[in-house]
Amino acid sequence: MSGRRSNKQRQATRERPAHLVSADIVLRSADAVLSVDLSEVPLSHVNQFAVGWMRAAFEQSRVIAKLTKMGMGHSAAPNRRAFWELAVRLLWFADMAQSEREKAADTMLDQGRSTEKTTHNHMQAMGVPSNIDIAAMEEFVLAPSKEKAMQQQAKDLTAAVNAMEQNLGAIYRLWREDSTWTHASGFLAGRYAPAESDDKIGVGAPPAVDRDLEAHRIASMAIVVSAGYILAEEGVPSDLASAAAVAFHQVT
Repeated sequence: MSGRRSNKQRQATRERPAHLVSADIVLRSADAVLSVDLSEVPLSHVNQFAVGWMRAAFEQSRVIAKLTKMGMGHSAAPNRRAFWELAVRLLWFADMAQSEREKAADTMLDQGRSTEKTTHNHMQAMGVPSNIDIAAMEEFVLAPSKEKAMQQQAKDLTAAVNAMEQNLGAIYRLWREDSTWTHASGFLAGRYAPAESDDKIGVGAPPAVDRDLEAHRIASMAIVVSAGYILAEEGVPSDLASAAAVAFHQVT
C-alpha cells in the first residue's frame, strides 16, 4: 500500500464519528472472543459461570455494536443493561476468594431454581400450562452458601457492588441508567411520546447511554481479564485461560 493511500485511509478513519469507529472495534473484539475454542476447559460450576457470563457479554456486544452502527443505539438499552450486569458479576466473582466461588455459583443456581418454582406456581394459578420440571430441578444437587451476606450478593447486584473492595460505581451507574430505559416506566413513555408545546404528543427517543461506547470498550477488557483470572485460579492451563484475552487484544 502506498504511503499516500495509507494516509488517506487514516484520515478517513479520523473523520468518521467516534461511535461508528468504536462500534467497529467492539464488533471485531466480540467476534474474536466468541470464536475462541474453550471446549477443553474442565467442567465445573465456577468455570461455566466464568465462560458463560463472558460469552453472554460479548453476544450483547455484537447486538449493541450493530444497533449503534444503524443509528439505533438508544434502543440497545436492554442489551447494555445485560452487558453492564454481566461485567459487574464477573468482577464480583473474580474479587472474591477462590475458595468462595463454588458456593457463590451454587447460591446463584439455587436462587434461580427458586425463581423457576415461583414461575411454575404463578402459571398454575393462572391456569396456564407450565413445562418446568420441578422434580428434575430438585434432583440437581447444590451446596449453596448459608451466609446471609453471600445470599444477598447473589440475589442483588447492588449488594454485590457494595461488597467489593474495588469501586464499581461507574459501571453500576450505567446499569441503573440503562435500567430506566429497559422497563415500561413513565420515563420511557415520556421519552418516546414527549409533550409538545401545543399539548399534543410528539416523537422522541431515550438517550443513548455511553453513546461512543468508550465505557463499553473498557468494560470488555475487564470482562476478558476477569474471566481469564478466574479460570487460571481454577487450575486451567494459562494459555487456555488467557485465550479469550489474547484474542481480544489482537483486534483492539
